[in-house]
Amino acid sequence: MSLKNVLISAALACAGMLPAHAQSTVGAAPPLRVLLVGNSLTYTNNLPALLRAVGAAEGTPIATESYAAPGGTLIERWNEGHVAEALRNRRFDAVVLQEKGGHLAACMASAQEQRKAPCASSVRAYTEIAKLAAGKGAKVFVFATWGPDERWQGKLDRSSRLIANKVSGKVFDAAGALEALRQAQPGIDLYPDGTHPSTQGSLMLALVLYRDITGSTPLAKDLRVTAPLLPVNAAVSAASPMESQPGLAGDGKTTLVPASLLAPLVKAIPDPKPSGEMDPAGRRR
Repeated sequence: MSLKNVLISAALACAGMLPAHAQSTVGAAPPLRVLLVGNSLTYTNNLPALLRAVGAAEGTPIATESYAAPGGTLIERWNEGHVAEALRNRRFDAVVLQEKGGHLAACMASAQEQRKAPCASSVRAYTEIAKLAAGKGAKVFVFATWGPDERWQGKLDRSSRLIANKVSGKVFDAAGALEALRQAQPGIDLYPDGTHPSTQGSLMLALVLYRDITGSTPLAKDLRVTAPLLPVNAAVSAASPMESQPGLAGDGKTTLVPASLLAPLVKAIPDPKPSGEMDPAGRRR
């Protein structure tokens, strides 16, 4: 049975088991608050909801607030003001910033691209968001995306490192996490449409992001996801947090991801690198 079918079957079995967002217990410690800003690479399969589910399974409640839109850029999210308002008015422990892929995500790797307006705007968005985050004591993570070949991956990796250094943040090596899973399971299809992660890929990202934020590697435990696993073409708006939008927040149904499906992913989690350092070697999907 495919992973998708297993998750559908589990969801039907667990429907109505838990109310939406019931991923912490009464009297528990305050949740870690995580702000995520990005586009379809963040909302496909609902990475924020998967991260919350990992936290709940590990006994570390996580609350997320996420701003994303299809094909969106960080400067668009900054200019809209919602992200800045959230940082000024609410406390966060971690802020995860995912830039649009392609040339923009890799622009810092080229001195010529750095001088162009799109790259300068991207750097400004990273810098302004990171400044507000630092003022509230939040850690900043630069979401390092993936490319189609080793050459592009090298540019993306270098750009992510430069940005992280510039904003005194850390690299969330999403590309490295998916590459580690591919090496552990050579036949796995991590990018069904050539760009966006599969369900297993997004689960791997959630596990590694949890590790990077908390400093603790998660165990393979049943996950109960209380929001829909969103498709690439989901109607996501950046005008408000994903968690509050009808159709995205969940309707009380729960999708169960069995620990047996998480075990090989947990086993494939790469060792953390000091200070968010990334493997300088190129990667190929």
